[in-house]
Amino acid sequence: MWKSLVTISCLFLTLALCGQVTFLLEQTPANTPPLDTLFLAGSMNNWDAGNKEYQFRRDSAGRYFFTLYDTALEAFEYKITRGVWATVETDSIGGFIENRLYAGGKKGDTIRLKIPTWDDLPINPKFGWLRIRVDRLPKNTPPDASIYAVGGFNSWHPNDPGYLLKKQPDGTFEVAIPLMSDTTFYKFTRGGWETIEGRRNGRARVNRQFIMHNDTARNVTLQIESWEDLAGNPINLYTFFLLLAAIQGFLLILAINSLQNNNRAANRTLSVLLLLLSFALAGRVSTYDREIFNWLPGLLLLPDFIYFLYAPIFLLYINRLLRLPSRQNFGISWWHFVPFLLHIAVYTPFMVMPKATFIAEVVNQNLKPFFVGAAGLGLIFNTIYWFVCRRAIRQYEQETGEKHAFEPNLAFLQVVMWLKAICILIWATSFFFGIAGFLFEKDLSFLTDTATDTLWMAFAFTAFILGYYTMRQPEIFKLPPVDAAPTEQIQEEQEKAASMSAEEMTVIKKSLEQVMKNNQPYRNPGLSLTDLAEMTGTSPHSLSRVVNEGYGMNFNDFINAYRVEEFKRLVQLEEYRNQTLLAIAFAVGFNSKSAFNRSFKKLEDCTPREYLKGVM
Repeated sequence: MWKSLVTISCLFLTLALCGQVTFLLEQTPANTPPLDTLFLAGSMNNWDAGNKEYQFRRDSAGRYFFTLYDTALEAFEYKITRGVWATVETDSIGGFIENRLYAGGKKGDTIRLKIPTWDDLPINPKFGWLRIRVDRLPKNTPPDASIYAVGGFNSWHPNDPGYLLKKQPDGTFEVAIPLMSDTTFYKFTRGGWETIEGRRNGRARVNRQFIMHNDTARNVTLQIESWEDLAGNPINLYTFFLLLAAIQGFLLILAINSLQNNNRAANRTLSVLLLLLSFALAGRVSTYDREIFNWLPGLLLLPDFIYFLYAPIFLLYINRLLRLPSRQNFGISWWHFVPFLLHIAVYTPFMVMPKATFIAEVVNQNLKPFFVGAAGLGLIFNTIYWFVCRRAIRQYEQETGEKHAFEPNLAFLQVVMWLKAICILIWATSFFFGIAGFLFEKDLSFLTDTATDTLWMAFAFTAFILGYYTMRQPEIFKLPPVDAAPTEQIQEEQEKAASMSAEEMTVIKKSLEQVMKNNQPYRNPGLSLTDLAEMTGTSPHSLSRVVNEGYGMNFNDFINAYRVEEFKRLVQLEEYRNQTLLAIAFAVGFNSKSAFNRSFKKLEDCTPREYLKGVM
């Protein structure tokens, strides 16, 4: 105990004999980051800007202070820093100030100081500070890496020492950034734009954003998913799918145009459509590679050109494939492409920008209003054209129902139209997330990006659908057979059909029923009105009138009624008990599952399975 008392007495005696001076910061800049540490640097410590022995502490009032003990305090020059000379104190407008001078003095002196601002922070935050905590870095982050926050608050300088993330004892990293407006955009780098953070798949990510509310906590915890320069190969499952679809599009152009007796007018239009699709997908993939983007950043605009070009070309393809008259679907003329030309005019200034300027504009999201506006108008444009195309296909379906029992073009186009509807729905969903984030001031960029990626995958699936139908039903892309009958003969048959008596219609009706019973022509999936007319011994026009007026159906429904009745008969036979419903449907003449289910539901007002439950 006596030893402890002696030690304490010696300590107090030493302090009493030593000179001491306390530096008290009565005023610090409002833009001082709350996590930063202040240091005294001067001639007494060889101007070491971050010497921990000269580190300021805080008193109970939150003021910074530092007490210097020395047996012989002499005059010295000094300044206040935040750890490095780039963060040294300056005057109120960020200008250089002369060194401060301590002239020496007696023990117990207190030097009261006011710091106007800092050299690297010549601004005052409007909404305070945002405290950011990063609790996870990419696994391939170099162990000695310095990580910086970058944003509009520091003019997007990627290695600003004032925004260096500081490692905490628990292994996390923290930094504070000033909030200059209600929305703050920022990112993280390892000291340069070539080492900027990326998305999980390695692709360039949009700027992070913090939206300020009155009740918003000014601290966030987040993760850095990847570094663009360390992401490795940009080809992943997503980009591989898009790239494969683009390559298949180019191959389909060759395959479709190599078919014998091909429908040249329709297939040329489809080739343009496939070429547009392939280039758009390839452009989309190219934006995932940092080197390609830095080399040709204009490729970022390439996928956008599909917004106002795909829909009118697809409408033109439908017209040529189905041989619709020009009076339907508004026809196809140059004015369908006016929106595309306007889109080109708006994007032209971006395409002629210097490369570095364009990259900076994209990174700073200055062009985002143009991109979002084009995508929004494109959504409306494509939705309108979807309904126009749907009306054209339905009109064609009604007309062909009078002549064909099955039309492969319809099944093909219906699948494509369903796929387009899904694309439009996903497209609208991405806008819903964007609008919701704007209205509720929430960062929903992850949901928006996910919906956009899903949209491109659905869009790329179109190429695979075309490939499937090219291989399975190449007759879709061939020139349809043309009625070889002379015009005079056709007119004569039409007049004869129009003037048929009731007795003549009865004779044709009996002959038709005899043929349907004995020959079962409905088992032929490709049965046409002309084929059945030849079997019945009459003209197609006369047979069509008999079917329409005698049975109250069009030709397609008439044939499918026989197929459904035959299906109902076969499904109850013992020899067909081990076969699937679809196999029996194919046996009676249906060409697809969808056509079978649709016809059965239309004629029986129930599904095939519901029917079987009632009779078995």
